[in-house]
Amino acid sequence: MKTLTATLLLCAGLTAAATVQAQQVQSTMPTATYKRDAFRDWRVSYPAPAAKTSAQVSAELAQAKQNGQYTFGQEDYPPAVATTGAMESRAQVEQELQTAEMQGQMASDEESYPPTAMAHSGSSALQ
Repeated sequence: MKTLTATLLLCAGLTAAATVQAQQVQSTMPTATYKRDAFRDWRVSYPAPAAKTSAQVSAELAQAKQNGQYTFGQEDYPPAVATTGAMESRAQVEQELQTAEMQGQMASDEESYPPTAMAHSGSSALQ
């Protein structure tokens, strides 16, 4: 009896949490309009986002230039994202590469074709 009661309370709690989360998601999403077209297919339309003022656009542009995310022309496309963390040393990168190769996470290319034979235990069915 205790197991059934605990299971029901757990289900009720999960349902309540899911309902709250669904309401939060719906409140942040724009309202969509559903209509049928001439072929009786559903079409979804969303309202246009709010227009920005020129001051807001200028501020966003200045921030992008300051962060190094703005480039002009095709020379730096796409712009490099500045990293703020510590850079890995060459030895660390080589160690990660060796670990990935040993674990079989690296894709093979023409240089490693044909794949090396896998060792197995037991006897072969072919004689």
